[in-house]
Amino acid sequence: MRKRILEGLAGISMLAVLSACHTQEQVVAKDVYAMARSVGDASVQENKVNTPVDRLTKSILVPQMQIDAQSVYRQMISYIAPDGELAPEVVEEKMSAYIDFPAGATRVDPKYGNNRAELAKLKERLNALLLLAGGEIKMIRITGYASPDGNTKESERLAGNRAIEFKNYLQKQIKLPDNCKLSVDWVGEDWEGLQRLVSASDKKYGSRVLAILQLTDDPDSRRKQIKAMDNGVVYKDIEKSFFRHLRRMELAVETELPLLTATDPQLIEQVYTQPDKVSLPDFIRVASLYRPGTEQYREVYEIAAYTYPACAVVQLNAAAASLALGDKESARYFFRQVDNDPRAYNNLGVLSLMDGDKETATSYFRKSLPQNPRQARENLRLLYE
Repeated sequence: MRKRILEGLAGISMLAVLSACHTQEQVVAKDVYAMARSVGDASVQENKVNTPVDRLTKSILVPQMQIDAQSVYRQMISYIAPDGELAPEVVEEKMSAYIDFPAGATRVDPKYGNNRAELAKLKERLNALLLLAGGEIKMIRITGYASPDGNTKESERLAGNRAIEFKNYLQKQIKLPDNCKLSVDWVGEDWEGLQRLVSASDKKYGSRVLAILQLTDDPDSRRKQIKAMDNGVVYKDIEKSFFRHLRRMELAVETELPLLTATDPQLIEQVYTQPDKVSLPDFIRVASLYRPGTEQYREVYEIAAYTYPACAVVQLNAAAASLALGDKESARYFFRQVDNDPRAYNNLGVLSLMDGDKETATSYFRKSLPQNPRQARENLRLLYE
């Protein structure tokens, strides 16, 4: 029954273009009435009695057929749910804390050395990050470093224990989010750091020390050779000038920057006036305000597609939105940007169907089965019927 109705509607559309003379319109009308009787379409039979012939062919049936065809295509189109793109932007900020410890000690003492000022500065920076990120500090990675003096194994042990104690201090002194993760690691003796500091300095002995560091890998041998330079004068100057910069805690702080509210008028205006200043997550959040298939939805995704050409999701949704509004050429352009992405197969099938190529449409719908089985099966059913 449905097949016969669709065939009849197709016949109407072909005959409607022959409305150049009144005689042809009457022929169309007769065919319509005959078809209506054959399929039992009561609504068309009713129009036979109450509606003039020319109104039936021109004003009612032909536009209705066109609207119904596009509505069927819209049902067949699929959109990509951009879950990953909606994730807040994660930003990593690195900072250093130069904590002084008495020889062999591991506990953080705010009163020792310059610790009070150093810890206050660190606390201020962390609190500023908490405020900026709306409390969303997700992780702090702490790495302990020691200066290359004394015994290598002892320096490594001290660096590890001091990093653990420093983590405990942070947890007590700074109110971190409950879901904030703290990880601890340590390097031990920071020979690489010493090499950078000596290289950047204007010390006369710099080239000789750098030669030892480059030619000798064993830490104890390095230390012995440097101590032997100029009867220990060089080592004492290194100890005084550089070692305090090597005893430190390095922090890598990961924060989630808050996304602007999608309904913020300023954000919506920026999408149209300053798209280069709108983040990808904010583009997608604004698009979510509109129903897929609407002109507003299409506009936002098209602007996003031109602003972020490397994002496959916005290209795919821009193509889908163009198809929903019958713009096949724009859809083709956006499909070319994703280079045969499997997620495009279903909508490429719809595009092929709109082009009248049922064979290619069938192939695309079958290829899209792994991505969206239910949609693919439904589209194949509609195609066959």
